[in-house]
Amino acid sequence: MNILDMTSLRNLMLLERNVQSKRLDSDEPDDDMILHRLSLAYEKLKAIPKILVEELAPFVKILDISNNEFEKLDFLKDFRELTSLICDRNDITSNTILPYLPNLELLWLNHCKIELLYPWAKRLRNSCPNLKFLSLMGNPVSPAFWNCENIYEYLHYRLYLISLFPKLIHLDDKLVLKEERLEAEKMFQTHLMGKIVRKTQQNLPSYLRNMSERLSDLFTSKPSFAETQRNFVI
Repeated sequence: MNILDMTSLRNLMLLERNVQSKRLDSDEPDDDMILHRLSLAYEKLKAIPKILVEELAPFVKILDISNNEFEKLDFLKDFRELTSLICDRNDITSNTILPYLPNLELLWLNHCKIELLYPWAKRLRNSCPNLKFLSLMGNPVSPAFWNCENIYEYLHYRLYLISLFPKLIHLDDKLVLKEERLEAEKMFQTHLMGKIVRKTQQNLPSYLRNMSERLSDLFTSKPSFAETQRNFVI
C-alpha cells in the first residue's frame, strides 16, 4: 500500500499501530515512517486526533484537510515543516487564526466562510509571511471578476493582498503580474515603523505576536475603496 495514497482516517490509525509495532521490532527506519503528504479530506473532522499530530506532524509538508468541519486551526502549530495547506470547504471564518507557519508557500481556503478582508488578511500575513500561492475563491470576501458591478472591489481586494505578500506569484485563479505588483506597492505603501513592527512580530512568541498585530494597525495605512477607484486605471 502506498502511504501517499491513504486518505482514510481509519487506515491512518491502523498505520500508526503498525509503526509502533515496527519500532519495537527494529531500530531501522521504515519507509512508512517517512511521511511528507497527509490527506484527511472528507472525514467530517473538527479536529485532528492527537495521536496523529504527535506522530506525523514533524514529517508532514503537504496537508489536505479539505471538505471537513474545521473552524480552528491551532493544531497547525505542530506542523513546523508544512509547505502546502489545502483547507477548501471548511467552517473557516474571518475569526480563524493560523499559527506562525514560516515555511508555508501554498494555502488554499476556497469555499470557506471568510467575510472580512480587514484585519484578517493582516493576521494571515503575519502567520504566513512567505506565501507564494493563495486562493480564496468562493468566499464572501472574494468578489467575482466577471461581475462588472464589482470590478473596482475586485481590484481593491486583489491589489491589497498582493501588497501584503511580497513573494506571492499566484492569487486565486490568476498569476500576479509585474504591473499589479507595482500598482499594489504604490497604492498600499506601508510606513517604515509598520515594517519594523511586522519584522519584529515574526520573532515573537505566539501570545505576544497576537498582541503586537493590533499595534501594527497604528503604523500602517490602507486607501479607502473610493481611493482605489480614483487611483487604478483600467
